[in-house]
Amino acid sequence: MLNEERIRLMTKMVCYEEGEGKEYMPVKQYYRRDYVSFEMLKTFITSTLAFGILCLFWVLYNMEKIAEILGNRDLVSFGASVLIWYAVFTVVYQVIAFLVYNRRYTKATASVKKYYSALKKVQKLHEKEERTQSSEGWK
Repeated sequence: MLNEERIRLMTKMVCYEEGEGKEYMPVKQYYRRDYVSFEMLKTFITSTLAFGILCLFWVLYNMEKIAEILGNRDLVSFGASVLIWYAVFTVVYQVIAFLVYNRRYTKATASVKKYYSALKKVQKLHEKEERTQSSEGWK
């Protein structure tokens, strides 16, 4: 005999695995610190590339200012200002990345915890069904 409650739970679990679970299951393979650190490292690399691209566009747009700066030989202050802008840009992105990935890990933890509790319910229902079938078989 089919247990409708168990089938309903298993269907929900499959839907979870195909939907939310695809996003959250890989997250839970890591400890929080490892996951957030890895994602922040990726963010650091991409923010550095983005800053470089933005600088390139700025240089192309302001060629006259750049020629004037190079003509005045005020490279030290120009370099210092670029480094300060880079530091601010990177720190802002890192703070945002920390908040986003920490929250994502928290959501994944809660979601996967619900999935595992449903899995335990299915297992208990399966064991209960097996016991009733084996006890009926002895009669």
